[in-house]
Amino acid sequence: MSAIKTASFYPRDGALQWAWHLVLIVVLLGWPVWAGQPRFFLHLAIMVSLYACLAMSMNLVLRIGQLSLAHGALFGLGAYASAILSRDYGWSFPAAFLGAGVLTAALAVITGPIFMRIKGVHFALLTFALGEAVVLCFIEFHELFGGNNGFGQIPPLQASLPIPEGRYGVYLVTVSFALVVYFVLRALYRREWGMVADSLHQNEQLVRSGGLNVLRFRVSVFVLSALIAGWTGSLYAHYQGYISPDSFGFWTAVNAVIMNVLGGVGALAGAVIGAAILIPLPELLRDLQQYQRLIYGLTLILLLLFMPQGLAGLWRKWRGARKEAA
Repeated sequence: MSAIKTASFYPRDGALQWAWHLVLIVVLLGWPVWAGQPRFFLHLAIMVSLYACLAMSMNLVLRIGQLSLAHGALFGLGAYASAILSRDYGWSFPAAFLGAGVLTAALAVITGPIFMRIKGVHFALLTFALGEAVVLCFIEFHELFGGNNGFGQIPPLQASLPIPEGRYGVYLVTVSFALVVYFVLRALYRREWGMVADSLHQNEQLVRSGGLNVLRFRVSVFVLSALIAGWTGSLYAHYQGYISPDSFGFWTAVNAVIMNVLGGVGALAGAVIGAAILIPLPELLRDLQQYQRLIYGLTLILLLLFMPQGLAGLWRKWRGARKEAA
C-alpha cells in the first residue's frame, strides 16, 4: 500500500471546515431541545441516524466495487445478538453492544476470505444467499430468536446508560454514533486507505502492481462494514424494544443501496443524504403504501439514468462550475 501516495489526493481540513463541523455537531445535538423535543420528529431523526450508519457501512463495500446483499442480515445479527445478551444473559448495553459487533465481524472474518475472491453479480448472489440463511435461522430457531413471533422485552438504552429519559436520550446516543462513524470513515477515505479502496474499483491491476495484498484489503473492508452494521443493529434493537425477522431481509439491504445511489456512492455524505431523504418517504407516501417499492424502483432507475453520481455529484458539479466561473 505504501507504493501509492495520497498526500495531495485530499486537501487538509482548514479552520473554516472544522468550524462548520462544530456547528453541525452542535445543531444536531441541540435542535430537539430548541424544538421542544417533538416525539414524532425525534423518532424520524433516530431512524435516519441508524439507517445512515447502515448506509455508510454499505458505502464501504460499494467503494471497492462490490454489492453486498447480506447487510440487512448483518444488521439483524447485531440486533438479535445484543437483544439476547442483554435480555437473557443480563449484559449491560455497552457489553452487549461490543458483543454484537464482535459477532458480526467474526462472521465477516469467516466468510470474507471466500466471498472476496469473487466479484460482480456472483458476489452479490453469494451475499444474498448468506443473508437469506441468517434470516432463516432467525425464523427456524424459535427458542433462541423467537421465530416469526419476534423477540421482545429488550432493555432500553436508559437501563444501562446515564442519558435523558425518552426519545431524546436515545437520539443523543444514535446521532453521536452516526457522527463517530461518519468522521472515522471520512478520515479513512481522505488518507491512503481511501485512495486504495477507490483504486480497487477503478483499476485493480494498478493496486496489485504496488504490492498490496488485495484479498486481505477487501476482507478488512468487509469486516469493518459488518462491524458497523452489527453495532447499528444493536442500537436499533434497544431503541425499538422488539425485533422480528421481517426487519432484516433482502429489502433492508436494497434500501441501503438506494440510499447510497440517491446521495452518491462516491461521497460518504451521500449515504447520509440518502438516508435523510428515504427514511421519511414512507410517511409522505402513506396513502400510496402499496406502491412504495414500485416508486423506489422507478426512482433508482431514473437516478442511474440521469444522476449516476447522486445528489452529492450535483453538488460537486455546482462547486466546480463556480470555481471555473471565478
